[in-house]
Amino acid sequence: MRKQILIYLFFLLAITTHAQNVKPGAYSKEISFTTDNDAYLFNKNDAYYTNGFFFELRTAKEKNEKKIIQAYEVGQMIYTPLDRKTTGPTDIDRPYCGYLFFQYKRTSFPKNNAVLQYTAGVGEVGMASGGEAVQNGYHKLLGYGRFTGWQYQVQNAFGADVGATYAKTFLDHDSSWLKLMPVAQANLGMNFTNARLGTYLCIGMFENNSNSALWNAHVQAGSKNIRRKYELFFYWYPQVILQGYNATVQGGLLSKGTSAAVLAEIARWMFQENIGLCYAQGRWSTNIAYIYQTKEAVSQTKAQRYVSAQVSYRLH
Repeated sequence: MRKQILIYLFFLLAITTHAQNVKPGAYSKEISFTTDNDAYLFNKNDAYYTNGFFFELRTAKEKNEKKIIQAYEVGQMIYTPLDRKTTGPTDIDRPYCGYLFFQYKRTSFPKNNAVLQYTAGVGEVGMASGGEAVQNGYHKLLGYGRFTGWQYQVQNAFGADVGATYAKTFLDHDSSWLKLMPVAQANLGMNFTNARLGTYLCIGMFENNSNSALWNAHVQAGSKNIRRKYELFFYWYPQVILQGYNATVQGGLLSKGTSAAVLAEIARWMFQENIGLCYAQGRWSTNIAYIYQTKEAVSQTKAQRYVSAQVSYRLH
């Protein structure tokens, strides 16, 4: 697991060495850390999507007088069943799985306050992802109980994925405090194949999409044309999700592994909603959201809830 993480982090380190041609005063780079965990709800529940962490580097450039943001992300996600004291396969309502990945993301901003985003990444599920080692490590550190069924986890499998997102502001104005923004997303690959359709409802003080923390777009390649000194807004983001494939539930697309792995059938249709608060000013941005998601696997006993918290820092 250490080897895989070091390889992914090497890509981030190599990327940071590339200089950017930016005008004085503009923050051309941004680093961020995101942590997801159901423990942040203080409900003593630890199950399903139980932990995630993500490190991301973003840089900005201009092409044909249009802003483009390139992002490079390393992350890990950990999944477990509801019952921590697993004694056998029948106790597993959602497969044990870790997912470690590296992803490239390119975000551009066409005319009319739209957003176009492409992603490409590689990742692996199974013991090689380090999910078991990381969870056991922080559970021991914090004095939490240990999940006892990791021997049934999804087996090692490597895969590649691509994705695209398009969003268009439907309602917004320079003096407006309300924004309505439909979003369509599609992902295709060996780890995840799905389609998502949702709408952002933002209330508060926010920037145009090309400069908004909603899209991690406060980095600049040139002089910044902003309409506010800071952003502070609430948002609600409901989504309908159609799942085609999910390696964290079904195992690797080309390698299901040994008979010891307990896999499950995906729930074809899902609903997810994010309720969050976003703030950005100067070098700093924060985004905290409560996420509710219906069952990813047909066999899951109940839906899952967790909190996602992101902190970003910009530099020249």
